[in-house]
Amino acid sequence: MDIKDVGPKVAANVIEYFSQPTNIEMLKELESLGVNLKQTEADRPKIIDANAPLIGKTILFTGSLQTMSRKQAQAKAEAAGAKNISAVSSNLNILVAGEKAGSKLKKAMALETVQVLTEEEFLEIVG
Repeated sequence: MDIKDVGPKVAANVIEYFSQPTNIEMLKELESLGVNLKQTEADRPKIIDANAPLIGKTILFTGSLQTMSRKQAQAKAEAAGAKNISAVSSNLNILVAGEKAGSKLKKAMALETVQVLTEEEFLEIVG
């Protein structure tokens, strides 16, 4: 239960699943067929500095970015502590609006709780 979003019910289900011999045998068979069941470096959660500028924030990019690709922008946001999300909702903290931002910008502004940044402002924050 020390894992984020794992509470008593999920923990009990995981324990139940792994207590079934048929499930263990299936995993062994998958491994024998070449499925990697061990955590790789790419699987490990990224360690974010507690002082990162966007720690704990959710972010969404919309419109055309001029200085980087969407994937590059998302990677910069993650490195700065933000979680990328895919839609405007009450869970959104920051919307980065590139050129020709459309309906997502309108929805974010209507919420009045979303900080709207330009690409340049975003880059100033993340460094």
